[in-house]
Amino acid sequence: MRTVLIVLSLIIISVISIPLYLVTFIISKFNPMKSHMFAQKIVSLAFKLWLFIAGTKYEIYGLEKIPKDEAVMYVCNHRSFFDIILSYAYMPGPTSYVSKQSIKKIPCVGQWMYFLSCLFLDRDDIKSGLQMIKDCIALIQKGYSVYIAPEGTRNVEDTLLPFKEGSFKIATRTNCKIVPICYTNTEKIFETHLPWVRRTKNVTMEFGDPVDITGMERDELKTLGVRLNNIIQEMYNERSNL
Repeated sequence: MRTVLIVLSLIIISVISIPLYLVTFIISKFNPMKSHMFAQKIVSLAFKLWLFIAGTKYEIYGLEKIPKDEAVMYVCNHRSFFDIILSYAYMPGPTSYVSKQSIKKIPCVGQWMYFLSCLFLDRDDIKSGLQMIKDCIALIQKGYSVYIAPEGTRNVEDTLLPFKEGSFKIATRTNCKIVPICYTNTEKIFETHLPWVRRTKNVTMEFGDPVDITGMERDELKTLGVRLNNIIQEMYNERSNL
């Protein structure tokens, strides 16, 4: 039933979004940042509605740790499609996500991701990966934060997959801070019983302390993936044991 309600709400939101696309487009011609934040607010409201329909009981920790008035690189473990829904519902500043190509084919969702300057990665195309890094660097330089899941795919195990070190060139070439994000139990909303959405308790999203790479030695910068993987793994272990 919850799955059906979410699908119906997507249809309704798609219809309501048609005039909002035009408003967003017009704003973008005068102020791209305000256009982005307008789109992000719309997406946030829609995703909060989906979390409510899904019956998800969740807690968010560490929002106060996110640096204000500066672009950052968010790095997370990736357990569920609902990771994106939960994070975008509460992301405080202008943020663009790196996502797989198939997501932009979802009606309405793909269009709003376009307005949010989200980037779509073709995992089988090396050139696509290199271009994605360049585009992320450009976004951060313009003041937009970037969200990426360096595991490269969803992983519902208790041990994180190795992080792809190439992703961290986004931080090393912009000197932005890296904010770790840890999810627990998001996979229980949807992935563990596809194709149904079920009520889930004890879902958490936690923002860790920002990692400032300024002044780090070259060897440290080369292993940022390992360092952030360890940080998020520790966050996951601590949160899971509570």
